[in-house]
Amino acid sequence: MKEVLKFFENDCSAPWLVWIATNDANNRPHLAPVCFVKVIDRKIIIANNFIAKTVKNIKENPVVAVAISKRLETGFDGYLVKGRAEVHHQGKYYDTIKKFVEEKSGGRRRPKSAVVITPEEVYSLKPGEGRKKVL
Repeated sequence: MKEVLKFFENDCSAPWLVWIATNDANNRPHLAPVCFVKVIDRKIIIANNFIAKTVKNIKENPVVAVAISKRLETGFDGYLVKGRAEVHHQGKYYDTIKKFVEEKSGGRRRPKSAVVITPEEVYSLKPGEGRKKVL
């Protein structure tokens, strides 16, 4: 599980993005790209730099999906994580993602909060037939 979650880590220098999907109070879907992502304590931590609608939706409905797909030398690989999210404005997760964003952005960015996702289901996005659920 740790290796799967580490796949999501990103500092905005990679050529791929992590995507987070939420639903608003009327069950309308919303999808947002994010790129400052860390994994701590088996949780996916996303910096809230420009995802105000995503954060609003999480406060109304904490069920989220997060996905990433990368093109590797051996072909495409990726994962989809479904779980519950919380928004943290202080504490360990916020402090860690804040420091990460400030270091990686040269001080040009400071997250408003940290979106903390606890995985409940994990699926492989590798092309091909067969079992896709990992956890």
